[in-house]
Amino acid sequence: MSFDLSQVLKEWPYNPHRLIARKFLGDDGVEKIQMRVDLGILQMNYDGRPDGSKPKKSSTLLEYYRKRLKREKSLVLLMEDVQQLRLEAIQYYHRYLSLYHLKDYPGVIRDTRHNLEILKLISRHAAEEDSWAVQQYRPHVLMMHASAKALLQMERNLRNEALETVHQGIRQIKRFYGDVFDLDQPEMSPEVMSLRELQHRITDDSIPEPPEKEVDLEENLELAIYAENFELAARLRDELNRLKDD
Repeated sequence: MSFDLSQVLKEWPYNPHRLIARKFLGDDGVEKIQMRVDLGILQMNYDGRPDGSKPKKSSTLLEYYRKRLKREKSLVLLMEDVQQLRLEAIQYYHRYLSLYHLKDYPGVIRDTRHNLEILKLISRHAAEEDSWAVQQYRPHVLMMHASAKALLQMERNLRNEALETVHQGIRQIKRFYGDVFDLDQPEMSPEVMSLRELQHRITDDSIPEPPEKEVDLEENLELAIYAENFELAARLRDELNRLKDD
């Protein structure tokens, strides 16, 4: 058996100007995805953890730590734990990029939700210096999640719902950049600009943005606490309590 992939790579050339991916059924009967990269091909399972492994006898590392949280009163993620979770998130990142290219929006939503849950786990249970290094990826994941959800809603002719999804994604990203990273102009971030472009593809801006109370207050409260912006956290907590009382 030859280990040389030259012919395979020649038949599926790399294009540096756009992402290339394909979906197929593997010889083992498992649905798979391949992404063409400059030095070869990444192959991933469509379902479950992309590399098909079962870390610590669990479906994913995220699932493993969720089980631990149910058993233990407290959980502390060490630096090596955070690194392993980050590596799992990178696998999901490659897969959701491929799925987005293939217009498999439910798959993108599934995988971006997985990575958002990893970021939440790290922010709550890791040391600040370990958590800070990975939280910078949150805006990109939020942008991809909102984009896929809105495009799926458009496929279902849910135009107003798609607009609401885009607006909510923009607000979440702007709040993160403004309150956590203290960015002067979060509107100019690439993630917000990407969602604005999608917004203009959907509408002529004739539909107003949904009211502030529709923002995901619990996530924004978590970010404010993480950034030690306690004044903002107090306001968000009060607003969240009012909504729950209504």
